[in-house]
Amino acid sequence: MNWLDGAIGWFAPGTAVRRVAARRALEIHGRAYEAAKRDHRTAGWTAGGGSANAEIATSEDVVRNRSRDLVRNNGYALQIVETIADHVVGTGIVSAPIGRARRAQTAYADWQGECDFDGDQDLNGLLWLAEKGKNESGAALIRFRREAFDAGTTVAPLKLQLLEPDFIDPVKQGTTAGGGWIERGIEYDAQGRRVAFWLLPAHPGDVASWRSLRMASERVPAEEVVYLYDKLRPGQDRGMPVLAPAIMTLQNLRGYFEAELVRKRVAACMVGFLQTQDENIKIGTGEVPTYGTQKGQKFEPGMIFRGLPGESMTFNSPPADPGVDAMATQYLREASAACGVMFEQATGDFSRVNYSSFRAGGHGFRRRTERRQWSFVHTVSRRVTARFTEAALAARLIATVPRWRHTPPGFISIDPDKDAKADLANLRMGKTSLSELVEERGYDYLEHLERVAADLAAAEKALGAGVMFDGDPRKLLNQAAPDKAKADPEADAA
Repeated sequence: MNWLDGAIGWFAPGTAVRRVAARRALEIHGRAYEAAKRDHRTAGWTAGGGSANAEIATSEDVVRNRSRDLVRNNGYALQIVETIADHVVGTGIVSAPIGRARRAQTAYADWQGECDFDGDQDLNGLLWLAEKGKNESGAALIRFRREAFDAGTTVAPLKLQLLEPDFIDPVKQGTTAGGGWIERGIEYDAQGRRVAFWLLPAHPGDVASWRSLRMASERVPAEEVVYLYDKLRPGQDRGMPVLAPAIMTLQNLRGYFEAELVRKRVAACMVGFLQTQDENIKIGTGEVPTYGTQKGQKFEPGMIFRGLPGESMTFNSPPADPGVDAMATQYLREASAACGVMFEQATGDFSRVNYSSFRAGGHGFRRRTERRQWSFVHTVSRRVTARFTEAALAARLIATVPRWRHTPPGFISIDPDKDAKADLANLRMGKTSLSELVEERGYDYLEHLERVAADLAAAEKALGAGVMFDGDPRKLLNQAAPDKAKADPEADAA
């Protein structure tokens, strides 16, 4: 208490008590979170309180362009972006109808190779490129394109057009009937749900294209577009590149490498200083003593230099190595952590880990990859198979609506022998299914069984019945034949 509190307490004790309690509460609140203090350590720290969309709106274009520049010109950035795409999609997410829906399976297999609107890739290549584009640009759009069909149609009349987020018209703003609004090319209803995208007819970066002269966006319903992005905050409707928190780190590392290269070049320039005791030679007079037919002002490989009496030569000392590897490692560890990959995956440097530490350290990356995979399945794979089913039904390529299962690619085995034994144990305990193990490797389960049956039939036809290889699934492995006497209950009764 100070003298003012004492004076107030003399006349109004209750008021004085409340003043002291309020002051104590303020002191406790000030000490509760050190991060909330305002002192010399946080003087230059400006932290905004805008919504996710408001903060993205002011930074999206710049961050996206810088991310693309790093992917084009920085090997580490390219490695990070493609590593995530390789683990999330890889050679493809296997989507297959549940049950023996042979017509649906055949129709889907035929459509996968013909689904690209541009005609360049199959479905798996298209999905990998969508994931890679999302990581690099913050988002990717897959637009469903219906096609005309007739009684002779043999492939589902549906195409997938992959677009970059630049196609969303950033200047399209306004309100709509019913209380909705349009914000930077995305249309919302009165409750704030996306109902449409306003897409440009060409990429705005195609400045040399004649189509840029008539860049009027068109309204495309939201159900006709898959908007693939990482939603990291509630209410976030736009994505940012996965490299966003690592852009400055990678850019600073690139600047550091350039400065180190200049330092190395300067250090490689050896300079010699010729000292003489001859008082007749003065600096700046242009009088240089001759040594036979040359002045001796340059060094050459294998040169033997003989100076005049009283002359000596000294050389500069190159600066010592300041620890480039340690500095680069620290920067790359930060960039890898920011993007959610392991340092070894981002750099290809496995010299700092052994088998056990790498497997233990990979658990976190595996969990994050599984989360990304199932997010991709929910956002892309389920919608793609639903639209394929709709198109195939319309063209009478299938008669019923199948249920679909989606199996992301598994992780590459580091120790195949141990992992195979673990898969076998999990299969016997019922913790997994054979179809899941097969489809994790990128194969359709029913097609796999047909190939196995065909192989076994071909082997019996060529080698004779009863001949089995060690890999034949019908062969008992490390097990004795069952005792028929003990297995027969009638024999036990007798």
